[in-house]
Amino acid sequence: MHFDYHITFSLIEWVALTGLAQCLFILVYVSSRVRNFRQASIAIAYFLSLAFAFGLQFALRLEDYAGPIRLALWFAGALGAPLCYLLVLQVVRLQAFTVGRPFLLLLSVPGTLVAAFAMSRLQQSCGVSPYSLCPRFFQDLYWLWSMAGALCMLMLFAHPDIFSRLGSDRAAKERYWLVITLIAANVMRVIVNLLLSTGNLDLYDADALQAVLGIAFAYLVTTTLFRVYPLPVAIHAGARASLLSEDEKQIADKVRNLMELDKLYHEPTFSRADLARELGTSENTLSRVINSAFGKSFPRLLNEFRVEDAKRMLRDPAIPIQVLAFEVGFNSLASFNRVFREITGETPSHYRSRVAAGSPGETTGTGQ
Repeated sequence: MHFDYHITFSLIEWVALTGLAQCLFILVYVSSRVRNFRQASIAIAYFLSLAFAFGLQFALRLEDYAGPIRLALWFAGALGAPLCYLLVLQVVRLQAFTVGRPFLLLLSVPGTLVAAFAMSRLQQSCGVSPYSLCPRFFQDLYWLWSMAGALCMLMLFAHPDIFSRLGSDRAAKERYWLVITLIAANVMRVIVNLLLSTGNLDLYDADALQAVLGIAFAYLVTTTLFRVYPLPVAIHAGARASLLSEDEKQIADKVRNLMELDKLYHEPTFSRADLARELGTSENTLSRVINSAFGKSFPRLLNEFRVEDAKRMLRDPAIPIQVLAFEVGFNSLASFNRVFREITGETPSHYRSRVAAGSPGETTGTGQ
């Protein structure tokens, strides 16, 4: 058996492979950070479709199967717009979707495919077989999908709270820019499909643009992931979590999301009363939910998040301890030192010295 060791890749193929690796990293990172896969299912589906698109772009070198591969590539790319719609709503509302009307947008993908086959058959533009994958069929397919993708993006503006809710919340700036990146990337993909379908862009250039847009989007998302899915504290359910009602479990999920995504603990004056007002519940109910669901008090919950953020920042010797104490939500250096030592068993300066020296045995502050 003889192997050819002189295989060369085109620039588009290198971009596709790099994008595939980036998407796989995102999938692994998100999967390892979330504890509720139902809540992360849309994000995982979105980046799976993007990963398949990159992989299929590379597979186009199999010229004998170019037609079916390009059809599969279109399908993977077409899922982007409806999944973007669902993901934006989820990122804004911080809750898992139940299958309902928003998911009907996913039917636009097979619907577009059926419509393109029907147009080819009516026009008899693909030779003897009305279902052959000819260039005219793909032209109709890209045009129909550019219209469907544009409709998905326009439907986001039927929810006026999307931008106002995130834009007015200082603690949600990471999610705000993630939403903007999602929308911008999908709008650009719609434009590329429209230019391709109208003959203003050839297929090779369209492939190159789609690959570059995909990898740029994956890179921008990666820079946001560490702040959107930081998982600073490993929160375990308390022993009495099973006694909570369904409404109280929803409150617990919202508390977890507000802490992990909006980082409300960065506000030194943020109180239990503030959180109760945010959630539309009483302080007594909130305290009971936190004690049962997380196995700790509200102040302890805030301080553990703050300390975990501080531990991450202490790894950078350029950040003064007094500065990072206020950054993570403490109102004085003395209280920061006291709480840090209480949770970790060592002072911030000792922790910084130990980490800088590469000493093992880091103490975690996530005890219940």
